[in-house]
Amino acid sequence: MIYEPRIGDYGCVKTNGFFGWLIRLGTFSRWNHCFIYVGDGEIIGADPQGVKKSPLSNYTNVAWNQHEELTDKQRDAIFFYTHQALGKPYNFFTIADLALRILGLKILANTWLAKKLATTQGYICSELVSEVYKKAGVDLCHKEDYLVVPGDLAERLIWQ
Repeated sequence: MIYEPRIGDYGCVKTNGFFGWLIRLGTFSRWNHCFIYVGDGEIIGADPQGVKKSPLSNYTNVAWNQHEELTDKQRDAIFFYTHQALGKPYNFFTIADLALRILGLKILANTWLAKKLATTQGYICSELVSEVYKKAGVDLCHKEDYLVVPGDLAERLIWQ
């Protein structure tokens, strides 16, 4: 049975390519990208070109949060906040911060400047999902949004 996503559902995928492989390797996960379904066969997610809308058909084998108990009000809020992020840039500072943490250089990542740059310059895909869900009243990973990686969101799917 194929799951039909509902507005506000988030999905996690494994993509091909060198950077997808690096993300999976660095985060010890088989997942490297996530996004939010906004209806009419479209998703909104963050990639190196920024936060944009694209067709869901670009991805196969999506793991959906189909067991998440969201109210209609929460789904509406997720839809609203996701659209509000459209056009924001990709946050390469967050990627650098996560890389420092993965490499064991938390002393460099835990600075005021690193946090400021990682939280104000745009989004990475998992940060976008985490932030809009939190704004809708659902704290998915119980950590700061910029520290959430696709594997954290995928792991949540396993425990639903």
